[in-house]
Amino acid sequence: MIRQSITARLWLLLVSLVVISLLTVGFSLHHLLESYYYRQQVETMLARGEMLAHSLANNDNGNLAAQAEILGKLADTGVMFIDRRGEVISCSSNGAGMGMEHMGGHSSMHMPTTGMHLNDADIEQVLQGTNVIKRGYQETFKADMLTVAVPVRVDTAVTGAVILFAPQASLSAAMAAVDRLILYAGLGAVLLATILALFAARRVTRPLKQMHLIALKMARGDFSGRVPVTSEDEIGRLARSFNHLSAELAHSITALSREKEKLNRVVRGITDGVLAFELNVRVFFSNPQAEKLFDLELVPGTSLPAALMAPLQAAVAGEGTTGEIKWGQQVIAVRAAPLPGEETRSQAAVAILQDVTRQKQLDQLRREFLASVSHELRTPLSFIQGYAEALTDGMAAGEKERQEYTGIILAEARRLRRLIEDLFDLNKMAAGHLTLDLATIDMGELLTGVARKYQPLLAEQNLSLATEIAPSLPLIKGDAGRLEQIMINLLDNARHHTPAGGKIIIAANRTGVGGLSKLAAPVSD
Repeated sequence: MIRQSITARLWLLLVSLVVISLLTVGFSLHHLLESYYYRQQVETMLARGEMLAHSLANNDNGNLAAQAEILGKLADTGVMFIDRRGEVISCSSNGAGMGMEHMGGHSSMHMPTTGMHLNDADIEQVLQGTNVIKRGYQETFKADMLTVAVPVRVDTAVTGAVILFAPQASLSAAMAAVDRLILYAGLGAVLLATILALFAARRVTRPLKQMHLIALKMARGDFSGRVPVTSEDEIGRLARSFNHLSAELAHSITALSREKEKLNRVVRGITDGVLAFELNVRVFFSNPQAEKLFDLELVPGTSLPAALMAPLQAAVAGEGTTGEIKWGQQVIAVRAAPLPGEETRSQAAVAILQDVTRQKQLDQLRREFLASVSHELRTPLSFIQGYAEALTDGMAAGEKERQEYTGIILAEARRLRRLIEDLFDLNKMAAGHLTLDLATIDMGELLTGVARKYQPLLAEQNLSLATEIAPSLPLIKGDAGRLEQIMINLLDNARHHTPAGGKIIIAANRTGVGGLSKLAAPVSD
C-alpha cells in the first residue's frame, strides 16, 4: 500500500531528485575545491620557496640549519635545504608536525636527516635550475606528500635548492570538512523535501480521497456527495468534472428508475402472464397474472415444476410459434423467445402466457353448432323439397290436403329463416345468451303436427310412423319452434338409423308430478 501511495511516490521522487542533485553537485564541488585548494597551496608554496631561495642566495650553509625551523614556521610547511650535490643541509620538523596533526598524532612519515644524500630524478631536475612540483607518494619521505622544489641561484649558478613539503593528509582533512558540510546540507535538503512532499501530497490527495469515498457511495446508489472545488488547477477541474459526472449519473439513474417502474407497472398490469426464466428451471421474474394462471408463487430464484419446463422449453425452441400448456382444467397458450445477452449463469427466456380455456370451449361450441345447423338445414329443405314435389306431381287428394302441404312448406321456410338468423347470432349462442320465445304449448298437438309433417318423408324410405300420445298431457311453457326443432332432429336421426321397412314410434305420457317424457326410437319389424 505504501508503494502505491501518491504521498510515498511524491516523497520518493523529490528525495531522489534532491539526492541525485546533491551527489552531482557534491562530487563536482569536491573535485573543484580539491583542485582549487591544490593550486592555491602550490602557488603559495612556490611563491614562498622562491622568496626563501632569494633570501638565502647569499647566506652560508652554517646559518641555514638554524633558519630552516624559522622559515618553515613562517611558510607553514616543512623546509629542507640541499646543496648542489644533493646532500641535505638542513630539514625542519614543521612538516612532520603537520602530518601528525592531520593523521591523529600517528605518522609513519620519514624525515630526511642532515648529510643525507638525495639522488632521485626530481632532485637532479631542481639542481639543474628547474622548479619541481610533485604530488603523491614520495620515497624520500615514505609518505604521500606535496613538494615544491626551488633552485637557489647565486648569480647564474645553482648552489642548492629549497624544498618545501606538506603532507597530503592536510589537504584530505580540508576536503573531509567540505564533504561533511555537503552531507549535512544534503540531509537538510532531504528533510525539507520530505516536508514539501507531505505538504504537496496532502494538497493533491485530499480531493482524491474525497473522490474515492464519494465513488464508494455512488456504487451503493448514493449520488448526493460532492467534492469541494478549492482550486482552478488540474485537481480542481477533475473535482468539478467528478461532481458533474455524479449529477448526471443521479439524473440518469432516476430516469432509468422511472422508466423501469413504468415498465414494471405495464408488465404487471397487462392481462397476459409474463414469465422470465432460465432454461435450468429457475425463475427470475413473473407478474401477478402468471402466478394466477398457474396458481403458484413464482418467486425469483425458485424452481419451476417439471410439468411446466418441457412445454416452456419446447416453446423457446419453436420461437415465433404458439404452443399450449395443459394445466389442470386450463389450456394456456404460450409464446416464448430467448433473452440474448441476459446476465444470467445460463441461457434465459421470456414467455407470454394467455388463458385460452374459454376460447377453446367457444371454438368447440361453434364447431358443434355449425355441425348441428348444417344438419338442421337439411331437414327443412328436405320437407320443402318433398312437399313441393308432391304438389307438383298432383299427389294432394284435395284442396284441403294441398293447403296442408302449402302450410308445411311455409312453416319449414320460416324455420329455415330462423336457422339462418341464428347463424348471425352465433356469438350469442356460443356465449349461452340465446333468446327463447316462450309461450303456452299443447305438447300433444305439437307432437301430432311433427308426426304428420314428417310422415311423407318416412314413406319415401319405406318407413312407418306411429304416435302413442297420452290424452291427459298438461300444457307447458316453452319455445314451440325450438321444441319442434328438437323433435325433428330426433326423428331425422331415427330416419337415418332405421332400416327400410322399419317403424318409428313417437310416445309421450305423463310421469311423476308435472314431468313429461318424449321418446323417438326405431322399431324393427
